[in-house]
Amino acid sequence: MALLGALSCATAIQAAPLQLDATTPSYAPARHIDVLEDREGRLTIADIASGAHDGEFRPALPADSEKTNAALNFGYSSSTWWLRLSVDSRAAVDGWMLLEIAYPTLDRVDFFAPVAGGWQQSQAGDLLPFAARPFVHRNMVFPLQVGDGVQSYYLRVQSDGSLTVPLQLWRPEAFERESQQSYALLALYFGMLLALMAYNLLLYFSLRERAYLVYVFFVATLAIGLLSLSGMGGQFLWPDWPDWGNVALPFGFCMAGLFGTLFTRVFLDTHKTVPRHDRVLVVLGWLFVLTGLAALTLPYYLSAAAVSLLGVTTPFVVISSGIICLRRNHPGARWFLLAWTLLMIGVSVQGARNIGWIPTNLLTLHAIQIGSALEMLLLSFALADRINVLRRERDNAQSQVIAAMSERLAVMMNVIPDIVFYKDRHGVFLGCNKAFETLIGRSESEIVGKTDFDMVAEEHARFFRLQDEIMMKGGKPRRNEEWVPTADGRFILLEMVKSPLYGAQGEPIGLVGIGRDITERYRGIELERVRNRIFELLAGGAEMSEILSQIVDYVERSRSGMLCSILLLDGARKHLQLGAAPSLPEAYNQAVHNLPVGDGAGSCGTAAFRNERVIVADIHTHPYWTPYSEILAQAKQAGLVSCWSEPVRSSKGELLGTFAVYRKQAGVPDETDINLIQQASNLASIAIERKHAEDMIWRQANYDSVTGLPNRRLFRDRLEQELRKTHRDGSSLALMYIDLDRFKEVNDSLGHDIGDMLLIQAAQRIRDCVRESDTVARLGGDEFTVILPQIDDINRVEQVAENIVEMLAMPFSFGREAAFVSASIGITLYPEDADNAESLLKNADQAMYVAKGNGRNCFSCFTGQMQEHALHRLHLIRDLRSALPEKQLRVYFQPIVDPRDGRIVKAEALIRWQHPERGLVNPMEFIPVAEEVGLIHDIGNWVFREATGWMKRWHEQGYACRQVSVNKSPSQFVAENSHGIWVDYLREIGLPGECLVIEITEGLLLDERVDIMQKLLQFRDAGIQVAIDDFGTGYSALSYLKKFDIDYLKIDRSFVHDLATDPNDLALSEAIIVMAHKLGLQVVAEGVETVEQRDILMKAGCDFAQGYLYAKPMPAEEFDALLASGKSLLR
Repeated sequence: MALLGALSCATAIQAAPLQLDATTPSYAPARHIDVLEDREGRLTIADIASGAHDGEFRPALPADSEKTNAALNFGYSSSTWWLRLSVDSRAAVDGWMLLEIAYPTLDRVDFFAPVAGGWQQSQAGDLLPFAARPFVHRNMVFPLQVGDGVQSYYLRVQSDGSLTVPLQLWRPEAFERESQQSYALLALYFGMLLALMAYNLLLYFSLRERAYLVYVFFVATLAIGLLSLSGMGGQFLWPDWPDWGNVALPFGFCMAGLFGTLFTRVFLDTHKTVPRHDRVLVVLGWLFVLTGLAALTLPYYLSAAAVSLLGVTTPFVVISSGIICLRRNHPGARWFLLAWTLLMIGVSVQGARNIGWIPTNLLTLHAIQIGSALEMLLLSFALADRINVLRRERDNAQSQVIAAMSERLAVMMNVIPDIVFYKDRHGVFLGCNKAFETLIGRSESEIVGKTDFDMVAEEHARFFRLQDEIMMKGGKPRRNEEWVPTADGRFILLEMVKSPLYGAQGEPIGLVGIGRDITERYRGIELERVRNRIFELLAGGAEMSEILSQIVDYVERSRSGMLCSILLLDGARKHLQLGAAPSLPEAYNQAVHNLPVGDGAGSCGTAAFRNERVIVADIHTHPYWTPYSEILAQAKQAGLVSCWSEPVRSSKGELLGTFAVYRKQAGVPDETDINLIQQASNLASIAIERKHAEDMIWRQANYDSVTGLPNRRLFRDRLEQELRKTHRDGSSLALMYIDLDRFKEVNDSLGHDIGDMLLIQAAQRIRDCVRESDTVARLGGDEFTVILPQIDDINRVEQVAENIVEMLAMPFSFGREAAFVSASIGITLYPEDADNAESLLKNADQAMYVAKGNGRNCFSCFTGQMQEHALHRLHLIRDLRSALPEKQLRVYFQPIVDPRDGRIVKAEALIRWQHPERGLVNPMEFIPVAEEVGLIHDIGNWVFREATGWMKRWHEQGYACRQVSVNKSPSQFVAENSHGIWVDYLREIGLPGECLVIEITEGLLLDERVDIMQKLLQFRDAGIQVAIDDFGTGYSALSYLKKFDIDYLKIDRSFVHDLATDPNDLALSEAIIVMAHKLGLQVVAEGVETVEQRDILMKAGCDFAQGYLYAKPMPAEEFDALLASGKSLLR
């Protein structure tokens, strides 16, 4: 500002030329410079050299100025400045000299030297690549040739930043010396910065103090600005990046300001010590960030001005913060304040010089470098002092902690649950904590001076002493587990760690022992081991006594002095039986076996009765035990005094038995004892319940759920065993295969509940007929087997078979009703008939079918011919399965006539099988087979559709046959929705229900099942009539005739056959006809073959007749032709 003022007030005079002499190495030409301000920046060297603007040049400094070394400072100016230097050598210098501008941050400098015929131009500046400079140097240096006389040289200077032009004219050799010195000083300076960064970085990694890391960043960013300011960066780091060189200065100083304020906050803890200043520092930090970012995009002069303003403002905040912290006795504030004061003075001087507030000289030109060097020197002391402060604080903190620990050690020793004790080399106790006092049952004063031999049994004391000696000889801590007696007589397991104690000379003087009670942990491990062992035994099929003994052993090992037993509840739930008691005397175990369950029945009987824990401290005086003198005497002889009994319950809470603990002294269990007993009880519960479940699963897998007899699986196993035994003995064995005749009819008609009751009674009757050593089994359905080993007389086998046949032929009673079945039995012998189980079973099955073929209710012994019969039956079943799909079945019709005139009024549909190889197969041969293999449903439905189809034709033709009868087996009748299918089909083909009669057996009506009654009613609702087939041959009860709406009774052919010769058959037939008419029913007589039979039936009032007298069953086509002829069948 002073320079500008001088220029504005000066007269139009010129500065005197610079006089050169032969000895001066360098000159400061500032007083010999004329300057001209080119505000528009349009003037060229031609304009200037023409002399047209000579009047506008003014001396840069007043003629009387004493600042010979002053730099020309134009402040922040956007104008272009022309500088003119006139040099008068007077022949003192004839050669080259160097003109240096010692301010590397100028944007552009053009140097013009006179040459023949014009001007030689040289360029430099931080906006130009470094390679464009005429002389390699960090500053801008221009060579000029000096000759005799006065010569003028021009400089054109332009910069967006601080426009400072410190000029110096050098002789080349003098410049070289000075340049080397300056480079060396700068290298030393920046090397110091690098060393300082490395040193603080190491401190950071060592101490993890954030202040050191922040300071490293501060020095690094400050170095960037200083490298740019000194020209070192432009020469060595970014010579080809002039754009970055123009930004590096403000950006580096902005980042240095950011980390400087952050360092201040961290080092002085300003958020605690000076909160207001801390907030200002935060704001300044953000301003530095914003300015640094703006420097990347804004014009240089704006960012440079902003940096300078922040550089002037920041020191006041930082230094004032340091002053306040110093007053508040912050340990590092003294060094911090001094160091940062010097740095901030340098920064402020630099900023003031840049703005033009103070003159430029050597001190102001390098103010930042000088201030930062001093700051680093002093701050190194501050950081070193910070380490000492931290060490002192840490030492003080450790001392306080040690003091607090020392004060609390005694308290802690007495509150920790682990036991702690000290001994000397000879095993004498020197001290202990409260936990050890409680364990031993003595105070510390009573323990000190004693040894283990004074406080525990000798065997335990010897063991403890041995463990101490082993540790002392090893000279290092030793860990082991020890069972230690407690003051109340229990034993606990301690995890002991014993370590040697050493004296001042390093000699062993004793030991310290620390013990932790791991009894519960040990028991948990043991419990898991026992549980796993129990599961292994269960999986291996071990006996219950072995499994329970493992549980008893676990408890007895966990508690010294305990003797245990497990008693199991019997099947009647009235007595307790011995399960396991391996440690109790056998005489005592025998005495408590079958102990009754009841209130006051000893500890175990009472616990079982009440289903709760019973504790008896002294069994010899307790009223629960007094009535059981024998048990009490055995307990006294065994030395048993107390007994604690815990009920063993299932997962559903049901009683399974009891777990009892006996001790040889009076007392009650503590909480630990109860927990142990409960654990044992739970284990016993798991074992017992699992075993019961396995037994149940095995029984379900091997026994029939209805009869309780061995099933097919167990039967095969028994048969194999008996065969091996018989083979060894050389004896014989008989196998019976029993099938209940007509059981299926009973089961279908009376229901499955009645069927199951009949099977149970049948099983018991069969058992009553054989020996206990014989095996009776149910294979399934109505099939039973009997294994008769050790047979030496076939007559004995036949006698057993006859007894079974007789027993099973007797009536089976079910309340008011009775059912009749019979038995068909097949018999085969080992080794006469076969030598293996499979063949024996097959032979007996074949013999059983022979018995059925012989009229049932009998037995048959296996012969070789039966094999052929069985093979024939298998072929029959195979062919029958394909008969319906291959259309081999035929429907035949047999007329039902009015006996008075022989008119055909009805017909019964019958089935025939036209086998492709065997011809016509008798229905009596294949119908039972169809029922057995389940084909009767499909066959019956097919007959129904065929019969109703023909009936529709006859109905439409108006033939005399007005009804067709179709048989429906009990299994068909009870099948789901079978009645609905038939009714729907009649509607589908348009045939009235009155044209159909369904024939059922009387056994179906004996059951009062609601579903059967509903189906009959549904048939009647559809107009379908019902007839009872083979009436009189099945059951004795006739009350069902009143309960069901029946239309016809069909007298079985067995009554009709002997009407003429057997008065009984005549009486029964007449009674049936009379009874039917009384009930409003009509009667059809089957099997009418003679005129005499017809006449008797007519005389008795029989309504309809059917039999060979009139016609045999005939194919549908023949019967259709017969109806079409209208021919009467009167005989």
